[in-house]
Amino acid sequence: MSAEIDDEFEHIESSLDDLSHAEYLMLYREAGENLLFAKRQQWLILAYLSMAYVGIYLIAKANPYDLKFLNYLTACSFILTIFAIAIVIFLQFWQINEKRIIRNIAGGLSNSLQRIRSLKSRGESDAHRYIMLFMLMAYILMAQIAMLRALWSMTN
Repeated sequence: MSAEIDDEFEHIESSLDDLSHAEYLMLYREAGENLLFAKRQQWLILAYLSMAYVGIYLIAKANPYDLKFLNYLTACSFILTIFAIAIVIFLQFWQINEKRIIRNIAGGLSNSLQRIRSLKSRGESDAHRYIMLFMLMAYILMAQIAMLRALWSMTN
């Protein structure tokens, strides 16, 4: 059945002139690279936040008897958590915009490219993206809770 559908498919090139086509391809590649960069940055934020929490814990462990200092470190961990959440959300919106750019550019290219891009539905992509965003946020919040419990246990 699939072979019959493939036999009926007719490749239609884009109607763009060569310079416009090259420009579309450059923009398509750039948007893809921006998308990957934003995704890598999200994971780096988690790594840096985790290292910051470890650092805060070790600093607190070195001086666990100064309640004022522990409160200061707790505030620092809250601020880092808020910054991390904001950055992850900004990066998510950046990814959404880059995917929109890619989708618009793809509309001007060949029907073969559009056919290949349609193999994964937009809804499926959105579901994966938001599930991953939820998991990133859950990690950040769980790490913050663990940090608070560790700091508060030093006060007892």
